[in-house]
Amino acid sequence: MGLGYVGLATALCFADAGYEVLGVDIDPEKIRMIASGRSPIHEVGIESLLSGSLKDGHFSVSSDVKDAITRTDITFVTVGTPSQPDGDIDLSFISSAAAEIGTALGAKKEYHLVVVKSTVVPTSTTFSILPILETSSGKKVPVDFGLCFSPEFLREGTAIEDTMNPDALIIGSEDDRSSGVLSRLYEAFYRGKLPYTLVTSTSNAEFVKYSVNAFRATQLSFLNSLANLCEKIPGADVGEVTKGLRAVTKIDERYLKSGLGFGGSCLPKDLRALISTFQKTGLNPELLTATLVVNNAQPRRAIEVSREFLGEIRDKQFALLGLSFKPGTDDIRESVAISLAVALVSSGARVRVYDPRAMSNARHVLGNSVEYAQTAISCLQHADCCILATGWDEFKKITPSGFKQLMRNPLIIDGCRLFDAPVFETTREVSFYQLGKNHNDARQPEFQVVPAKNYG
Repeated sequence: MGLGYVGLATALCFADAGYEVLGVDIDPEKIRMIASGRSPIHEVGIESLLSGSLKDGHFSVSSDVKDAITRTDITFVTVGTPSQPDGDIDLSFISSAAAEIGTALGAKKEYHLVVVKSTVVPTSTTFSILPILETSSGKKVPVDFGLCFSPEFLREGTAIEDTMNPDALIIGSEDDRSSGVLSRLYEAFYRGKLPYTLVTSTSNAEFVKYSVNAFRATQLSFLNSLANLCEKIPGADVGEVTKGLRAVTKIDERYLKSGLGFGGSCLPKDLRALISTFQKTGLNPELLTATLVVNNAQPRRAIEVSREFLGEIRDKQFALLGLSFKPGTDDIRESVAISLAVALVSSGARVRVYDPRAMSNARHVLGNSVEYAQTAISCLQHADCCILATGWDEFKKITPSGFKQLMRNPLIIDGCRLFDAPVFETTREVSFYQLGKNHNDARQPEFQVVPAKNYG
C-alpha cells in the first residue's frame, strides 16, 4: 500500500524474484501510469523491472484494498508520513491505510501479516496503528492477524540496489508468530543469504530507523562544519581530512561528504520528528538541534562566496546547475538547490536553472521566479556566476574553457565538490571556488594563535 519510492521499489523487487505482488495506491493517475509500464519516479533500473514484472504477470496494480487483502498473504504499508508544522510526523495517511486494511481483514478468515515500513516515531505501531487495525477488523493480534514494523534504509537513486543488498534487516514485533512469518519471507527472498538481522520490539525497530537517519544527518553537518573551517585554514582541504577520518573511524563513507547541506524526504523530516519526540519527553535535544541549524545555514555559504567575488549580486545573472536534492533522482523535497534558488531570487539576482531530471517538479515550486534552461550549456550562457548545487555526472564534462566561452564572468562555485579542483585552479580561464577547501595557501589564517598560558 503506497507506490512511492519505497513501495514501488519494494514491490518490483519481490515481483522480480517470482512473488505475486499487487500494488495499491489511492492516486488513480499513478495507477494508470504504472499499469501502462511508466514509472512515476526516476530510479535506476526501475523501468526495466516494471515492464518485465507487468509482462510476466507477477505484478499488477489496483486501488481496491479489500480485493488486495483477500488475494494476498502479507501487506507492506509504505504510505507517507510527512512533517507537521511543529516537526512531528503526520500519521493521517497511515491511519487511513490501517482503517482500510482492518476493514478488509474483518472479512478474511485466513491469517494475514501486516508489515509497516512507513517511518513512524517510537510507539506509533503499538499505540496508534494496532488499535485502528483491531477496532476496524474486530480481530486481535496475534491470533487473527500479525503485525510487524520493518523499516527500510533505501537511498533514492539506488533504491533497487539497496533493496536487493541491504545493510541490515530490522524486524520489530510483539509476538513470535508475526516476526517468524516475516523472517521466513526475508530468508526465502534473499535465498538464505541474509544480511545482519535484528529481531526486536516494535519500539526498538522504530527507534533504529530514526537513530540511523539522525546519525547520518549529524555526520553530514559535522563534515560541513569542518569544511567551513577548512576554508579558513591555509593548506586545508576537507576532502583530505575526510580520507583520514574515514580510514581511522571506519564510518560509512556514503555519509561523509561535505557540500551545501542535506535534503530529501528523509533526513530533515526524521530529524525534526526525533527532536519533537525528545521535547515531548522533557529532554533537550541540543545535538540534534545544532545539526539542523548547521544544515539550514549551509546553503548560504554559496551566496556568501558569490558576494566575495562579485560584490552586490542584485541583477547579476546566476546559473544554477542541479535542482534535485541529490543526483540520480527527480525528487526536490527539501532540496538545498531549491532553497538556494529562492534565496538568490530574494536577493535580487536573476536565476537560470537546469537539472537533467527534476525540471518538471521544480516548476511546481519555483514557478516563474526563475528561467528554465533546456541544457546545462544554455543555462551557463552570459552568466556572472555558476553554482553547482547537485552533483550530476553530466556536469563533469564541462571544462574550464567551456565555462569561459559561455559565461560573461566565469565564476564557478562548486558546492558538491564534483570538479577536479587542481584542473580548475591551475587555469587562468575561470575563477573557481570549491567549498571546504582553502584557496589561498599563502594568506594568513583568519584568527590569531594565542600562546597557551603556563600553569606551572
